Amino acid sequence: MNKTVELLNLWADFESKHTSAEIEDFCRYMLIKEREKENIFSDVALPPDNLSKLAKITGRVSKLHNTYAVIALKECGLSSIDEFVYLSDIHFMDKSQKTKVIYSNFNELSSGLLILERLKKKKLISEEDNSNDKRSKNISITAKGKKILFSCYEKMNTVNQLFFNKMSIDDVIMSIQLLSATEVEFSKRWLNDKSKSFDELS
Repeated sequence: MNKTVELLNLWADFESKHTSAEIEDFCRYMLIKEREKENIFSDVALPPDNLSKLAKITGRVSKLHNTYAVIALKECGLSSIDEFVYLSDIHFMDKSQKTKVIYSNFNELSSGLLILERLKKKKLISEEDNSNDKRSKNISITAKGKKILFSCYEKMNTVNQLFFNKMSIDDVIMSIQLLSATEVEFSKRWLNDKSKSFDELS
């Protein structure tokens, strides 16, 4: 069958079942349909529904990525992925308050202060008085911190290539677009949500 005719037939069938769908929806449908033939999980218990599958696979990839990242970051003198992301945030949020850095990384205040203290002891960040609030201090990255950070960027780029080099750039961009809205929503609400009961979260 001519491929154009086949495509039109597939679209007609899809449109008859999804009357309000757009072409973009059809493209995603075809991509999903083709990839459903592949086994997307390693030898682990398969979750019962698609939302659970998504949560499980993103969680497992994140945990595995963190494991390899720690191996790479140790060569730069850092002991955790938290130290790296804190140092990176401090670099881009120069002279920021401690709480802003801590909460932007979804940490409890006590845990975040310990991470900052480790970076300070390594002389990767420095503190100075906050002219607008005498009770708090601003933090900045030091020259040594910048040197370490840029070395970490190179290591992390290698880790990212290792993990995602089998994905096409189109798939990478689509993944970013599909997941970014969820990240943005919960980044804004988590601090208020953590004091609520489970029934209040939905």
